[in-house]
Amino acid sequence: MKLYYLVYTSTPGKRLTEAEMQNLLEVSREANRRFEVTGLLLCLTDSYIQLIEGPKAHIEQLYKNIQRDQRHFRVTTLCEGAITSRHYPGWAMAYQKQDITSTSSADLSLVDEQVLQLFDIIDQSSKSHLSI
Repeated sequence: MKLYYLVYTSTPGKRLTEAEMQNLLEVSREANRRFEVTGLLLCLTDSYIQLIEGPKAHIEQLYKNIQRDQRHFRVTTLCEGAITSRHYPGWAMAYQKQDITSTSSADLSLVDEQVLQLFDIIDQSSKSHLSI
């Protein structure tokens, strides 16, 4: 299976309640498992940053769905491309919200290794585009 990744940012249409976010995560994680999508979602106060990865056709369809979703505005692709292995193979969707503290192993801090890896992926992609 050929793998593909895409990193985007967007502005939230409205601030979701904790219950709404947990419901969204449950639905998204189930769909992601079914379509072999993994990734990481960072919810900051005024923006989302998400990396999604999996079969290219599934990633392209998911991204189209995200672009049409009223919970997102100004959806902007940061980087994308073919990959030989997943960056986040064990996560149907890891999640980090800036102002939540939790003991859940799926919750991250902006200085966690996995989050720093996301920023490194974005950085490496921008450097490769500059050298072309």
